[in-house]
Amino acid sequence: MSSLIGVVTNPNAGKNRRRGGDRKGELERAVGRRGLVRQTRDLQELRQTLHEFFEAGCDHWVADGGDGTLHWLLSVGWQVACERSGSATPRLPRIVPANGGSIDFVAHKVGIRGGAPDVLRQLVGRLERGELPQIIELDTLRMQGRYREPPADGPADFDRLGFASAIGGVAQRFFEKLYALGPVDARTIVSTLMSSVGGVVARTAPRPLRLFVPDSLRTFGDEIFEPTPARVELDGQPLAYDDFASLQVGSIDINLGGVVRAFRHAAAPGVMHAQAISTSPWGVAANLPNIVLGTPLWGQRVYDGPTRHLRAVAPPGGTLDPVIDGELFYGLAELTVEAGPRLEIPAVCQAS
Repeated sequence: MSSLIGVVTNPNAGKNRRRGGDRKGELERAVGRRGLVRQTRDLQELRQTLHEFFEAGCDHWVADGGDGTLHWLLSVGWQVACERSGSATPRLPRIVPANGGSIDFVAHKVGIRGGAPDVLRQLVGRLERGELPQIIELDTLRMQGRYREPPADGPADFDRLGFASAIGGVAQRFFEKLYALGPVDARTIVSTLMSSVGGVVARTAPRPLRLFVPDSLRTFGDEIFEPTPARVELDGQPLAYDDFASLQVGSIDINLGGVVRAFRHAAAPGVMHAQAISTSPWGVAANLPNIVLGTPLWGQRVYDGPTRHLRAVAPPGGTLDPVIDGELFYGLAELTVEAGPRLEIPAVCQAS
């Protein structure tokens, strides 16, 4: 049976939004008779498209967008696969991320450097010649939980697949500040990091000196360094502290725009890496070189290592607002994180 490619293009992705033109037509010309191309603007359209891909027998899915597009393709695709198969552990098609977003850390992790048209032309060419591309396996996270207040337009339960999540503290608020600066790139990442350090100085400066600190910098420091209260268990063992300057977890080692590296333990297959930090803003700032280089974090109330299962529970009336692969979510009462399905990714458009 011939392979068929399903292509999802997201017009809201960073590079696609700036590119303009007939993106769908360009992708259709690249895939030719080997696939289907669908533009999806919301989750309902995406769900319908993935049902169509399953019915057509698409055994490769290509995400024309960034890390957020890939996140939704996986999460909704997993839900659709569970529904259609009746299995709690369905098999997903082969997934191909492309470089259509702002950071594209997943595509870079597996060595893919081309955009979706390049990816499609190379993949189609190999399939036409009967060649089997090398397969790269990539671990995912499965994140499940429940909302404090069930959303009016969706289920009360939360179920997502991803690769990296900032659950609380600086790591989570970093993304809100980053997105407020405009297009995400290495420059805005560095700017947000430097503003964070400035925020530490503004929060801790002697009172007479605070008169010379801009109000905006003081506000930035107060907001980004506000700890996240939660009860956290790692592999069933509760941590001895319940407020977090930062709390994050990853299934792969990541590189954000060539600036921030994280989750070094997750470079090994099958290993999930958790970082739980309960320290002062100065403690976070002192760890900035480690955060940038991906080296071990230090401090008395710090966990920085492998885990198989993470559970976080917000205090009564509080919420957890995780960021998953750059997508922001709000209003969870609790969250569990464990290994998700292992993806098969064809090695196309590899960096030389």
